[in-house]
Amino acid sequence: MARERFAELRAGLFTLLTLMGFIAMVFILGSQKGYFKSQITIKAKFSNVYGLQVGAPVRFMGVGIGYVNDILLPDELPCTGIVVSLRIDTSVKKNITTDSTATIKWLSYVTGDSYVEISSGPCHEPVVKDGDFIKSTEPVDYTAVIENSTSVIKSFSNISKKLEEGNFAELLNSTLISLNESLRAFQTGNGLLYSLMYDPKGKQLLENFVATSESLHESAKALQKGEGLLHSLIHDPKGKQVMENLISTSESLKEIMAGVEKGEGTLGALIGDPAVYDNLKNLLGGTNRSFILRSLIRKSVERGKEEGNYSK
Repeated sequence: MARERFAELRAGLFTLLTLMGFIAMVFILGSQKGYFKSQITIKAKFSNVYGLQVGAPVRFMGVGIGYVNDILLPDELPCTGIVVSLRIDTSVKKNITTDSTATIKWLSYVTGDSYVEISSGPCHEPVVKDGDFIKSTEPVDYTAVIENSTSVIKSFSNISKKLEEGNFAELLNSTLISLNESLRAFQTGNGLLYSLMYDPKGKQLLENFVATSESLHESAKALQKGEGLLHSLIHDPKGKQVMENLISTSESLKEIMAGVEKGEGTLGALIGDPAVYDNLKNLLGGTNRSFILRSLIRKSVERGKEEGNYSK
């Protein structure tokens, strides 16, 4: 009889210890998940949750404050977004405003585990209440990033194959040889670069270049401010008319010179016809001037002298 009571007591004690262990485990897990804390529910809407699971952690500025309570698909079409319900501790709701933003982030890119990160909003915005919606930003689609990375790697692989098939190695080798020769020439004091850096004439050349660039800069500033002849020629309507007149005058001179070269007109005849030149030369000077012309010239000179004496 005593043995039976002892066996029953031992079985009851084992059952009691097992039940107490189970209750302790429930309390520990519940406290970790926040099931036994005072909490409120806030919501955020996403177009794609990228594998977010119910029970995933919710963090505020990196600190765990709750978990994902539910993920609801839209009841009607068109799809207006997926509503994610978040259970957060009541003690931290004072830090979350209606202008706070929820974002889905990844705990591990290998396993694909994700969580919801909530950022703080402006302090002047009202604090969230139970059932309020907060803003959301769409997460980065890392699957698309991985696909793009894969295509980029394939492209580099194809480029490498083409380079191996061609003469890229020879081209690279010749480039390195040329670079080595250039560096050697610089070290020995030959070449333009060495002269520019160490030769006094090279220094003077650089100073002249700097002065020229400063002058061009000043000219450009004057042109922008509307100063000088060049600005007037470009922007002033009168300057435009002057340019048109210059162009017209140059075209007229071009036509006149073309006519002179062809021997047209008096000037063309004087320049192009040797007979006219010889006759004019015989007329104005030399021993072949006529007696009448010499008499006219002599009388003109004498008349000029008489008028001069008369004036005195």
